[in-house]
Amino acid sequence: MRRFRLLASTFALSAALATTPAMAQQPKTTSEPAAPAASSLGFGIKGGLGLNPDQFVLGLQYSLGKALGIFRVVPVIHVGFGDITTVDFNVDFLARLVTKDSGFGFYGGAAPTFITGDEGYDEFSITLIGGVQVPIVKNHATNIEARFGLGNLPDFRLLLSLIL
Repeated sequence: MRRFRLLASTFALSAALATTPAMAQQPKTTSEPAAPAASSLGFGIKGGLGLNPDQFVLGLQYSLGKALGIFRVVPVIHVGFGDITTVDFNVDFLARLVTKDSGFGFYGGAAPTFITGDEGYDEFSITLIGGVQVPIVKNHATNIEARFGLGNLPDFRLLLSLIL
């Protein structure tokens, strides 16, 4: 039940952040085309917080998949500092629905995950992923992502990623 409440509140937070109104803009008087949305492919950095164990998490990713359409394969490494120090290796398999012009969208998927840490802590399991891509930084794709570990993986992580 606790995990369900955590999942529901994370989804509500992600939805609230994704639907906040944009600042007012002056109407365009010229007929120039809209700037294309930033690519969500390539090298990225991540940072955020984890629960159970309580951690500050940093990570690196490389998003692949231009030929795969809405699907992405994203190798990821995270390092967690806090209750214990952990390093985890993931291969995220994601399905993405992103609008072409605005760069806003949703994604979800799963990742086989191997994690290693202090005092012989080693585990292999699955991580479930849900996120929203929001145009926060100009010319860079940015994501707000929730990760839920199954088995003895960290229960929850909320991460912000920036694709460089």
